[in-house]
Amino acid sequence: MGDPLGRWSTPPSRSEYEDSPQLRRSNSFARPSGKSIYSECQHPHPPVPPDPHPHPPVPPDQRKDYSQALLRPQSHFQHHVEHLLTVRLERDIRSAQDCLGRLKALEAQGRVWGQDLILQVKGQELVLSDVESKEELEVYPLGSIQGCSAALDACGYDSVLAISVQDQTPPGTSVLLFQCERLGAETLKSSLEKLVKQWKEEHRSQYGH
Repeated sequence: MGDPLGRWSTPPSRSEYEDSPQLRRSNSFARPSGKSIYSECQHPHPPVPPDPHPHPPVPPDQRKDYSQALLRPQSHFQHHVEHLLTVRLERDIRSAQDCLGRLKALEAQGRVWGQDLILQVKGQELVLSDVESKEELEVYPLGSIQGCSAALDACGYDSVLAISVQDQTPPGTSVLLFQCERLGAETLKSSLEKLVKQWKEEHRSQYGH
């Protein structure tokens, strides 16, 4: 139908042009208007050769990394706090309020030894790190956080953040108590709750539960 130099001896018919594999591929995205079809027929181009370097499929590991990236909370959460106490819920201690009572009793006995820490969210985890060495001392998955509460003027501490986390081994619940002087327990509570809610919603949309 064309000469060796790739020129058309006669313009191709519309049916011949529409049957071209190259046009069918472009039509899978958007069909040209009648005006553009007419223009292309008046000035035909030689067929486009296939890409000699087709893009390889995305490896499964890369897709997995992308999915995990979608689950990472986008807000920045990193704060200087003082860890006061970690209490495991038992028969006589069943709530964060009971843990504050335990803190008050220990404080009266002079048995509270606070530790300055960095409380931050890294990826999908809540991390407690040493202020100076940056060593990670405790790590909790965001999915293990069951709730947060703030107590003002509790015992000798004016702004206490309580975070309830689910333990895996042995199964149970622990409450972490922090003194938050810089921004206040209410501010940290609100920020952390938003991050946990965001993570749970994205996890649910990704995995359906």
